[in-house]
Amino acid sequence: MNREEAQFILGACRPDGEDAQDPQYREALALAGRDPVLARWLAEERAFDRALSAKLRARAVPPDLAGQLLLARATVRRLPRWRQPVWLAMAAALALLLAVGALFLPRGGAGDEFAAFRTAMLAPGPEFGGHADVWGLDNAGYRTWLASHRGDPNFVLPRGLADKGISACKVVAWRGRQVTMLCVKFGGQHVDLFVLDAEAIPGHALGAMPAMFAVGEVNAAAWLREGKLYLLAGTVPATELRALL
Repeated sequence: MNREEAQFILGACRPDGEDAQDPQYREALALAGRDPVLARWLAEERAFDRALSAKLRARAVPPDLAGQLLLARATVRRLPRWRQPVWLAMAAALALLLAVGALFLPRGGAGDEFAAFRTAMLAPGPEFGGHADVWGLDNAGYRTWLASHRGDPNFVLPRGLADKGISACKVVAWRGRQVTMLCVKFGGQHVDLFVLDAEAIPGHALGAMPAMFAVGEVNAAAWLREGKLYLLAGTVPATELRALL
């Protein structure tokens, strides 16, 4: 079992302990005990789950939520429990969590600010066209442009990205903050690096070692350095993304 498989399994497990005896869950949990990156990711996910649970308990359930869920259930042909693939149960649990969480994340508190940030940055997808403001400059030129457009020119690129060079950049507004977006293209592929002052997102569990995660087809990594939060994302394999760090 690798880190990405463990993340998928741990992210879909139920918080009531019903999965404690599942061999896959126990294997994934054991891997988290040996892998610092996976352990940090798991701590962040559990903190997010606690924050979301608190919001669900504190707020009234939308009046039509129950009806929508029952309608969705009625339109799906159910298999006997013993015939349901494990991945199908995991995917259903994850989809339900994301659907309910979407009702509350825009008004989230400190504990889920990072989840809201990464959702906002990745929502358009890193491949959407025309998403940069300036192209064709050298490294110094991009820093000068960012300084004059309320961006952050004092970013530090990981060695893998620095070797490939910046292709374009943009300044993105998020909750009254300015986020620097750096685009890097290589071998027909494309990744984006978002840079934000770490103080803008309290309550996160990030550190200097990059934490890897996936959102749909997008693989991403996040880390802290010199008071800044970095979020690298792209529709590239996780192994290739890790090689850029």
